[in-house]
Amino acid sequence: MSKGTPSFGKRNKVVHIRCRRCGRHSFNIGKGRCAHCGFGETKKWRKYNWLKPKKFLA
Repeated sequence: MSKGTPSFGKRNKVVHIRCRRCGRHSFNIGKGRCAHCGFGETKKWRKYNWLKPKKFLA
């Protein structure tokens, strides 16, 4: 089994659909949660400190 072009032909399942809360195409049907905003898992919006841009001291 190669990892190149022939393998990509098998990718025909819909994994993510549009999220009801954030509107992005990030809602995982199997997990029942949105990868972008966390809808389906938490009431709070998904956020991490590493998402924020770092401030450079100049």
